[in-house]
Amino acid sequence: MEKITERLMDDEPSVSLPVKIYTKEGPPRVVNQWVVEETPVTLFFNGEQMITLLCTGRHVDELAVGFFIAEGWIRERCALKEVIFNEKQGTVHITYEGTVGSREKFWLKRAITSGCAKGSLLCEVIDSLLEHPLGEQPKIEVFRIWDVMKKLNYLSDTFKKTHGVHNCALSEVNGEIVKLKDSTLLYRYDIGRHNALDMLIGRAFLEDLPLSDKIIVTTGRLTSEIVIKAAQAGIPILVSRHAATRLAVELAITLNLTLIGYVRANHITVYHDGGRLIE
Repeated sequence: MEKITERLMDDEPSVSLPVKIYTKEGPPRVVNQWVVEETPVTLFFNGEQMITLLCTGRHVDELAVGFFIAEGWIRERCALKEVIFNEKQGTVHITYEGTVGSREKFWLKRAITSGCAKGSLLCEVIDSLLEHPLGEQPKIEVFRIWDVMKKLNYLSDTFKKTHGVHNCALSEVNGEIVKLKDSTLLYRYDIGRHNALDMLIGRAFLEDLPLSDKIIVTTGRLTSEIVIKAAQAGIPILVSRHAATRLAVELAITLNLTLIGYVRANHITVYHDGGRLIE
């Protein structure tokens, strides 16, 4: 086998390398195949090492901010003083002057899995979210759900090459992917669906972009953690081409978050309407 031979542009975390393809019909073939990169990035919060995330190594400043927003540690834009990414060391240092949670609770929270539906800490997270309920807006016409998924699929070049990433975009209710002032589309991808969502939330936060009237569209499975991340950021509508877990549906109902999954060419599955869908 040869070594990795080719790299895409700097913002494309993919490489082409030789692999063997076996079939039942004949001898193996050696072909070049695109694979996605994976790299560890360690997050520091006010000087303390908190966690190491595995990601593509792109947009890691957004990833770090979005991650701590989803954890409930970052709430006020004015209190976020500094975000420094050291590419050589693989670290992101965040300086935040607002009130944050305890490190002990942080680690307990990171231990929650999809099997911990009745955990006391999960109840604490839900109670906190219910203090700031999602609004009844925005409304969206059902046919727009297919529009936003079609646009997400169109943007997914890295997935088409590697089949190794999840994609995520922030959309308006009219089906258009959100653009920033510099015409940047709010679209991200990563090896983890959680990372891609954190990146979007982080970028929107850094841009002071309101999320209460936006839609998240993703290729990832709809788990309880994804629902909680969206609710923490105030995003009322979550759409995916994959299915939801039971706990995710229960949380969506409790938090009145519109949850839509398994978006395909001819049908969608609405797990919870939330009063926002227009037929």
